[in-house]
Amino acid sequence: MPRAIFSSSMVLCWMFLMNSFSFAAHPLTTDDIGIVEMGKYEMEIGYDNCKNQGQLRNHSCGLSLKHGISQKLDIGVSFPFHIEPKPAERLGKVSLSLKFLMIEEFFAFSLSNELGSEEYLVNGILTREISAVVGHFNLGYQATGDPNARGKGLFSSGFEYSPMNRIDLVGEVLGEETSLRNWLFGMRFKVSDVCFFDVAYASEFRETSEETVFGFHTEF
Repeated sequence: MPRAIFSSSMVLCWMFLMNSFSFAAHPLTTDDIGIVEMGKYEMEIGYDNCKNQGQLRNHSCGLSLKHGISQKLDIGVSFPFHIEPKPAERLGKVSLSLKFLMIEEFFAFSLSNELGSEEYLVNGILTREISAVVGHFNLGYQATGDPNARGKGLFSSGFEYSPMNRIDLVGEVLGEETSLRNWLFGMRFKVSDVCFFDVAYASEFRETSEETVFGFHTEF
């Protein structure tokens, strides 16, 4: 497989996985305004199985940990791990994120960075609840870290709906600049208020691809 094709496939397959660890509750990439309670931790483990048309299937997994620093700030770190096809290094770049709650129950923003890289992402987050549906809206900017290279705007919209006591339906669309790129739909199965398993299916709008995502979330 040419290096360019392999790299593109890796980016697609890791996009949901890595971003979900840095941002919202799995399996969503779209962030919510929730802050981990001060002094407590949040842990997520995810597995991603992705295949593009005419390309090899890719398997990735990862671990994310967040800690509540205050009532309005938490810090997170994520460790992506690639399984197949076997890369030169299985462990991806570790990412660090900070999230600040600016307006209670309404607006927050986050900042994330891959350690050792000058690239960073600034993301604005809105959350609104209407009856049993909670909507999340993100508008961000991905900077390259190179003053001669232009960054790009990112946007997404996601929802969470609880038709039953122990089940959530979730979905989202993600875009870049002025184009829609990906969509996702999934379910969460709650063990308790702070512990759940999830499964989701994702694909692209313009190309044939399939991605299956599994995850686990807990707080302690």
